[in-house]
Amino acid sequence: MPTANLLPDGDTTTDWGKTLPNVPETHFTKVDEGTLAAEDSDFVQSDKIDEVDQYTLTASPGDVSTVTQIDVNWRGRIVDPSGQRAVQLDLFHTGSTPVTGNPKYVTVQDLGGSGVIATIQKSWTGLSLTKAQADSLEIRKTHLSKVG
Repeated sequence: MPTANLLPDGDTTTDWGKTLPNVPETHFTKVDEGTLAAEDSDFVQSDKIDEVDQYTLTASPGDVSTVTQIDVNWRGRIVDPSGQRAVQLDLFHTGSTPVTGNPKYVTVQDLGGSGVIATIQKSWTGLSLTKAQADSLEIRKTHLSKVG
């Protein structure tokens, strides 16, 4: 089955409060690596609950007709000794239409504990997105106090 990497290529919402480096001010440039390889020299950080960052994604290759699965590689850490905090991931297409399977959660436990930097993959399966829908994908991440 052919695969393609779609990378963040624009900011829709930039509530997460801290970026490193702070120039340029864009957030998507801090999270656009597209690989499982560790790369921690740039990042976006949220210290407040319910902060949202949302990014547009690059277009799919020209030979794509139907998208049946989307895998998101998320790298980061959550500092929370109580283990309650999480990041909610949501995918949207064609503006604000949710992708089947929303939301997905990244928890302290997924990452291996409070303060641990790790890369994990979350998958949306059983999809039937057209090329136009795939080309309009956006991903939103929300900082949560707890899942549920």
